[in-house]
Amino acid sequence: MDRTRDPLDGDERAELHWLRAENAFLRVQLEILTRIATGYARDVDALLRRRTPG
Repeated sequence: MDRTRDPLDGDERAELHWLRAENAFLRVQLEILTRIATGYARDVDALLRRRTPG
């Protein structure tokens, strides 16, 4: 194995950059969707508690 060569060529480096950017974007989407789902679950729970005779 030639250790003097860069382990990634230009295309591989570009793909790694793209994958890291996509990963960051997907993490943001996950965070947003998690917050939306949590809020929705709280709203549904509050509605169900109001309708249920205590």
